[in-house]
Formats: sequence, structure tokens, C-alpha cells
Amino acid sequence: MTKAKAAKAEPGHNIQDERAQFEEQQFLNTFREIKDLKSEIGATMGEINEAYKRLKPLGFTKGDIKWAMELEEKDSGEIISMMQRRIRIAKMLGHGLARQVDLFDQDRTPLEDRAYEEGLAAGKLRKDAANPYGADSAAGQAWQRGFNDGTAFINKELAAVMDDPFPDEQPAAAEA
Repeated sequence: MTKAKAAKAEPGHNIQDERAQFEEQQFLNTFREIKDLKSEIGATMGEINEAYKRLKPLGFTKGDIKWAMELEEKDSGEIISMMQRRIRIAKMLGHGLARQVDLFDQDRTPLEDRAYEEGLAAGKLRKDAANPYGADSAAGQAWQRGFNDGTAFINKELAAVMDDPFPDEQPAAAEA
């Protein structure tokens, strides 16, 4: 560039160059970050697939895990509504499930029994011991008993009762 052209440079042209450099820098940094995160996801997905493989010999599927996650995420009203829609669809298709029409009518489980089951699940899943019923009520005491039983269950060493809990799995050395 000649001295004459340098003198006539428009004000702010360096700002445009710096903005373009900033944008490029941000793009490249974000690109690298996304690549790293995708790599981490790949490793995590491998671990998840190994977990699924451990459940397969026990008769559980990926769909079962998905169902369990849905049950945790949604309230019972949503699940019941979904099941009612599915039964309706089964009826449309003439499926045997449709004959269970009263399956999801009204929950007739006594409050204390329901509280116990909720506490049992909370203990088994190692959730916080946040009793939703109040410790001085019968339902609260049932929930606490369930929580204690669930905690005892999940902490119990059960692998020893199985000769080979995962008979279909090959030792890691055999895979190499």
C-alpha cells in the first residue's frame, strides 16, 4: 500500500478487521469446544451402552430404562392419561390389552400404603429423605418405614447369592 492510499484509509477500517478476527476467534473456540464435548459424549455413550449390556441378561431393555425415566419425570396423572390413550389405540387395533379398560380407573390404594410405596422407591433410588407427608402423620410414618426399607434394600449385598450374575458376559481379557 502506498503512502497516499494509507493516508486516505477510511476511519474505522481496523475495527472491521478486528471484528472479523473476533468472530473467527469465537467460531474456532466454539468449534473446538463442541468437538471436545462430542468426544466426551461418545465416551459417555459407551459407558451407557455397557450399563445396558449388564441389564440385558437380567431381562431388562433400553426401553425399560426409558420407561423408568418417564415415570420419574412425569406425574401419575400424565402417565395414566398416556396409558389410557394407548389402551384406546389398542382397542382400535383389536389388541388384547384393550380388554383391561378399568385398569386405570381410580387408584383405590389406601394413603398409608401409597406413602410406604413412595418412601420405598425414594430409598431404593437413594433420593433425599424429604418426607412429603409429615413425620407425625400415619402416612408420614409409613413413608419413613418405606424409605428405611428401600435404603436397606439398595445397600444389601446381593451379588454373593448369584453364582454368575451375568452369565452372557465375557471377561474383558477375552474380548481383546
